[in-house]
Amino acid sequence: MDGNNADDRLRELAKASPNFGRLYGYQPLLAIYGSQAELTVLTNPNSAYVSAGQFGEVLAEEFVTRTGTRVEGTRQVDRLNALTRAGVLVGWSRDAFDKLRRGRNDAAHNHLFDTTKALEALELCWQLGDLFDRAMGGTRTVAAFVPPTLPAEMPTSGPEEIAELQKALQGHRSALAESRIKLSETSDRLEAERRARAESEKLIARAEQTRAADAARIDELTAQVAELRATHQQRYDRERLRPRKVASAARDAIVERAQRPAPLNEVQARVKIDAMLTNAGWLIQDKTEANPLAGRGVAVREFTVATGRADYVLYVDGRIAGVIEAKREGTPLAGALAQNERYAAGVLKEHVMAVWRREEPFAFRYATTGTETYFVNRVDPDARSREVFAFHRPETLAAWMRTSDENPQAPTFRAALRTSMPLLETHGLRMAQVDAITGLEGSLAADRPRALIQMATGAGTRRCERSEFSHDSRQASL
Repeated sequence: MDGNNADDRLRELAKASPNFGRLYGYQPLLAIYGSQAELTVLTNPNSAYVSAGQFGEVLAEEFVTRTGTRVEGTRQVDRLNALTRAGVLVGWSRDAFDKLRRGRNDAAHNHLFDTTKALEALELCWQLGDLFDRAMGGTRTVAAFVPPTLPAEMPTSGPEEIAELQKALQGHRSALAESRIKLSETSDRLEAERRARAESEKLIARAEQTRAADAARIDELTAQVAELRATHQQRYDRERLRPRKVASAARDAIVERAQRPAPLNEVQARVKIDAMLTNAGWLIQDKTEANPLAGRGVAVREFTVATGRADYVLYVDGRIAGVIEAKREGTPLAGALAQNERYAAGVLKEHVMAVWRREEPFAFRYATTGTETYFVNRVDPDARSREVFAFHRPETLAAWMRTSDENPQAPTFRAALRTSMPLLETHGLRMAQVDAITGLEGSLAADRPRALIQMATGAGTRRCERSEFSHDSRQASL
């Protein structure tokens, strides 16, 4: 067989994998070993165990070389210990690597034939591959494991094992369908779930067709896989002795991304958002059972507005004052709220009397993925989006609303900086101090929340000081 053709066939096989094809660009062996485990997990679980262990070894080596981590020793456990010390592996990811390492050793010495556990090892490979993709590429796209389809006959498995395997596969199918749900694209949740199930079943069917076509080819390419592994090992051994120089900023970015949890799908995000609202003191209600007077702050799900549907509408003391957009993770949130005018049309006629500010029907706007949250106060002059760590409490929004009602010319702290600041009493101040104070006030009024004041000795201060101010935090205390 021509070597170039063999390489092309190996490349095609690896890239066609629904779970591991995206890893080919990082390291072909990752896609190849992952694909091998996929193809044999239900027919030869022992072989799948071995391939999963090889996947773990190559992945650990890639983490080591790409982060410039120094490793003392040549064993997989040495690599994992070094990566753990470096902060690349934490908690579940270290445990997953250890399970793959032990599974491969057991498969090599004891010949394991537990198909359900082989499937678990395959999913661990997918989880670690997804982690690697996020750590190296910075991607935050929601993804899910595409499970194999149970063959019509499994003569080596008993009824109990088949039942256990069917249960595991059904769980994976449900998780895949959940990951495809796009609640933001339809006002009917049942319709969104139906679409997601149909889409996930197509993915599984397409993956099964690919597996059936590739299963017969994998044995033919064993020699090419061994050659690739030998070349990779030589390169790794050289770099282990002389780790590549990686800029500390690049290494820190990889570690930070590796430690972040996986992105939430829309269903998971809604659960997280509900918990965040509850922790902030909001009562959560469905639109069919809405009672805006049930508490100081009420968040109504799936609320119909003039332009469609809002994920959550916020009532404060019975008045509509805010809105929350639940976004799919990977959606850029910064700037989205200030630019989004779809809420300008306001509410339906039956809710008009409940709106707090007619000219700005949803004054307090949030966009969240459940992992990150952005907020904009549309009452502010030149309103801008900013990241917040939690939703504001109803009492906070009520205080802002009261301040705005009582001071229409200066409804927020930033507006007061522009229109209502008293004259500076300059008696006893030096000119440098007057300049510093007026300059700081002007900087804050111009929406520059950080300021540097520097004056030489004798100009009114004994030392140079750096002060950081945030008008948003001061505004929150009003």
